Amino acid sequence: MPIDIEKEITFLRNIPEIGRYLGEAFRKMVDGTNLLGQNSAVDAVGTMPPPPTVQQLQVKTNGAGLVHAVITDNNPIQKNLHYFVEYDTDPSFLKPHVVHLGASRSMNPLNLPALDDNGNPQKFYFRAYSQYPGSKPGTVVHFGGDMPTAVDPGGTQQMTLLPSTGSGTAQATGEQGGSGFGKVLFRPAPSAKRSAK
Repeated sequence: MPIDIEKEITFLRNIPEIGRYLGEAFRKMVDGTNLLGQNSAVDAVGTMPPPPTVQQLQVKTNGAGLVHAVITDNNPIQKNLHYFVEYDTDPSFLKPHVVHLGASRSMNPLNLPALDDNGNPQKFYFRAYSQYPGSKPGTVVHFGGDMPTAVDPGGTQQMTLLPSTGSGTAQATGEQGGSGFGKVLFRPAPSAKRSAK
């Protein structure tokens, strides 16, 4: 929502001698602020609505550990929309790793291990969403639809990934997936734990 102070500017313009200049100065500030908000995809006086849900996430692997993902988004959108892909070994995405694609809808290929530290096979699940810098994240779309489809990266690489620490203003526990830049404006520092006496 743009800033609107037309009533106040009209009042200022009626002040003898300087009113016309004050009104013009405020008009330029309001126009500049509104244009800046529009170009950076933020709301000058509130929060933008989340972007529409992306249509699809496609994921493929070469069978040797490389995984590539592409988002389809044919919605009408505003400049400065960002895209995110998340992946996890759990279809519930309890602690997903977040890949910020920026304005691109194509993820650079990831090299993911087919085996965990103990040599057990592991598969990955993927989902995607978009977000404006001044909005909450859009709705997530899973690879495979409502029932996430597992992706076997293939290959012989062996590694259990470190736990995710999330993204944006989400908690650093990694347990608030689908947050992108964040769902809140500020995240306080974690409170100090009290020692038991």
